[in-house]
Amino acid sequence: MHTRILFLAAGLTAAFAARAATFAPVDVLVYTRWNYVKPGTNGDGGGRAYHHHSTEAGAEQVQRYFTENGLTCLVTEDPSFFTSDAMKSLKLVMLCNCNHELFETDAQREAFYRFVENGGGLVATHSSSACERGSDRFRRLLGGSFERHYRKQQSVPFSHIDRTHTAMACMPENYVWDGDEIYLNHPDDAAIRPLLILDWKDVLEESRATDKWGCPKSGGHVLEWCKPYGKGRVFYSALGHRPQDWSKPEWLKHLLEASYWAMGRRPDTCTGVKPIVLPAAVNVTIDGAECVKGGKTVWKFNIANRESKPFIHPLCLPDGRCVTDIRPKDHPWHLGLWFCWKYINGLNYWEPRRPSASNLFPDGMTVVKDFQIDPKGGACDVKLSMWYGPRANPGKILLEEERTVSFSEPDEKGGYTIRSTHVFTARAPSVKLDCRRPIGYGGFSMRMAPFMRAFTMSGVGGEPVRDKFEGGGPKGITAVRYVDPATGHGIEVKTLQTIGSERYYTWTDHRFVNPMPIYENPLELTTGESFTLDYEVSVF
Repeated sequence: MHTRILFLAAGLTAAFAARAATFAPVDVLVYTRWNYVKPGTNGDGGGRAYHHHSTEAGAEQVQRYFTENGLTCLVTEDPSFFTSDAMKSLKLVMLCNCNHELFETDAQREAFYRFVENGGGLVATHSSSACERGSDRFRRLLGGSFERHYRKQQSVPFSHIDRTHTAMACMPENYVWDGDEIYLNHPDDAAIRPLLILDWKDVLEESRATDKWGCPKSGGHVLEWCKPYGKGRVFYSALGHRPQDWSKPEWLKHLLEASYWAMGRRPDTCTGVKPIVLPAAVNVTIDGAECVKGGKTVWKFNIANRESKPFIHPLCLPDGRCVTDIRPKDHPWHLGLWFCWKYINGLNYWEPRRPSASNLFPDGMTVVKDFQIDPKGGACDVKLSMWYGPRANPGKILLEEERTVSFSEPDEKGGYTIRSTHVFTARAPSVKLDCRRPIGYGGFSMRMAPFMRAFTMSGVGGEPVRDKFEGGGPKGITAVRYVDPATGHGIEVKTLQTIGSERYYTWTDHRFVNPMPIYENPLELTTGESFTLDYEVSVF
């Protein structure tokens, strides 16, 4: 027992001596710490530190290349450097595939943050986004944090890059990074400037198919970015997983230019220049289709859902605000932007039999028989075949519908249109379509988000829009328009083709609009008779 205490004391003395060591002044610290997992956290491998074998190989290559280019470099995993006098000469910290906890003491941690805040440069590679896990401060510093990566490695085309940045301008034209472990980080879109994006369409099908979390909603992975932090500059690259990558001349040149920028030796291109944004893209999802642009959802068409009624939600303005509301407490059967009949042959297709959040099934059944999604870049056409019949007799079809919903590609300002065309054909000897009176509703409808109360509502043509309780809504108008007086953004719901007896049913608190196709009288059809309804929604 006495001997063990002596050995322990000797070990502590040696450790203290190491921490008391001095460091020579350098321009660049290449930091390689990876093997400490904070107690009480779940690190990689169930609490074990994960080591990238490229860490030491990469640090060695960086030190060699940077030294050849006139920079003095130190490679270390010793966190006591940050509280040493050598920090006075330091220009840049490179986190070279670091992982887990970066420091041993709060003093070291504070010294690191002050260095960047006061104008120092930071370059971080690959797994360094997984450092200081759970720290909001580190995430704000770096601009994002690690979530997961694909198991399958793949090549990365440098096609979606910002060549106004010197670190990107030095990369060869049509360059393809020949293989890497693709990180899905959580970048802070408002704080970073994307420099390299891997488009979702370029992700290997095997990765998309086997990723249990599904398709990312950004339309692509931001693999490299830059940002300011205080007076300092930060550059992050998710690349550099394999040891052999760090011997590539183009990669070392890339890191050198990134370091020059972070140290202030290159112009600051973080501000004043429009960042790269992926073009709008429509992705086919498990339940329908979704359009994304610049990392934001533009719209989502939900076809497969528990109500069996296709609806659009979210439906967003160019500034990203979602104007639709879904399943609100006061009317849980309201579904963003959707179409639903009120009465067919006396059965209710709108409200559930026993309205509640858990029972949303009316006596009338709306069924999507088949659908086809045809994405065209940021535009999309969706064709649906549907039928309507009594829930008590599922085999009885009263009415069939062929619906085409066409989404235009968002323009430069983010505006777009949705055209919804409905062709109905009676399949029973007698089909009677009707609404509720004196307060009628049914058909093409939109339930809006609460903030829409602040928008200005106006009708296009016909009578002025009035309160919902006054005679079923105004006559003769062809559209209702909602405009945010603060931004000018808004939305317009327009009738293109009708059957001549519609009214616009609106709530004056700007939370619901419905151009009713039937109001004055029911519409009665016999077998084979058809009619068409056509609507357009403009988002601006």
